Amino acid sequence: MLKKVAVIVALIFISTSVFAADNKGVQGGADEKYTVVPDKKSTHEKGKVKMTIFFDFFCPHCHQFDSVVVPLLQREYGDKLKITSMGYPIIYEDSVIPVEAYELAKSEGKGEEMKRAIFDAIYYQRKDGANHDVLISIARTIGLNVDKFQKGLKSGAKKKVVLDGRDLAKSYGAKSTPAVILDGNIFIKDNSLANVSSVINKILEGKVK
Repeated sequence: MLKKVAVIVALIFISTSVFAADNKGVQGGADEKYTVVPDKKSTHEKGKVKMTIFFDFFCPHCHQFDSVVVPLLQREYGDKLKITSMGYPIIYEDSVIPVEAYELAKSEGKGEEMKRAIFDAIYYQRKDGANHDVLISIARTIGLNVDKFQKGLKSGAKKKVVLDGRDLAKSYGAKSTPAVILDGNIFIKDNSLANVSSVINKILEGKVK
């Protein structure tokens, strides 16, 4: 776990250009950086935007996006913006485990509570987010049936769901996290608040499809 903490702390101090990852040469306009994925169908509904966020719990930029950018977007767009979070565990081999815990909690209506608690455990409490005891303690804290949760975690009940989500992220060409998709076919290449807001506005204005 100490090695994981060291890596995570180091990543936090890497240039914010990483958070705006992989945007060279991909322009959706004068300012926006995005690409419309040709083999993906748009899921757009007039007056609304659907955002899918692929994340890894051990990615500090995912934590930043979830705790800073997402609340600001929700405040700005309200019910015009529908957000779905999906695990994209790619940093460590056991990155899959906390995403399984998240999916177990989500199936019980406690996904957001679990996500926030796991991020909190990793980045503020410096705990191992892939440790079963840590995750079981979180499950207890947020009010899940601990026996059911523990059984599901041990059996890998949600592992296929997690791996399917990872495959979906890869199908968009995502090579890092967070990977943000709008309306099913618009791959955001710069995850800054300014860029994401700009692209959302363009979609709502009918200028991006």
